[in-house]
Amino acid sequence: MLTRFLLVGRRRAGRRDGEVDRVYVDRPGGWIITAFLALTLFSIADAYFTLRELSLGGTEANPIMRAALELGNGPFVVIKTVVTLAGAAFLALHKNWPLGRRCLLFAVAGYAALTVYHIYGLYVLLPSMAS
Repeated sequence: MLTRFLLVGRRRAGRRDGEVDRVYVDRPGGWIITAFLALTLFSIADAYFTLRELSLGGTEANPIMRAALELGNGPFVVIKTVVTLAGAAFLALHKNWPLGRRCLLFAVAGYAALTVYHIYGLYVLLPSMAS
């Protein structure tokens, strides 16, 4: 799974004819890199919006991230981003597993929905509550 050839090796598919599912490759492919970058950006956006909402009186719903917030804003952002990136990297390495692909797409869709929820809360709900 993790080798010195990861991202720089030549292997983009299985070594033998017919090896399509459940094999590790050196180069993940464009859509995997795009999904990984999207998850990274959505995670950073989630951290930003969470801190912004907390400064306006909101609360963190995730108990693990609530505990990370007790360490301060900087550690919270680092912990949140590193945990998300570790999960995204694990799913990217398992792109040739049907469950890995589904989970990666679900994670991107979930973070996209969460970002829309944050934007809606900050720019639609909060201004209407203030008036």
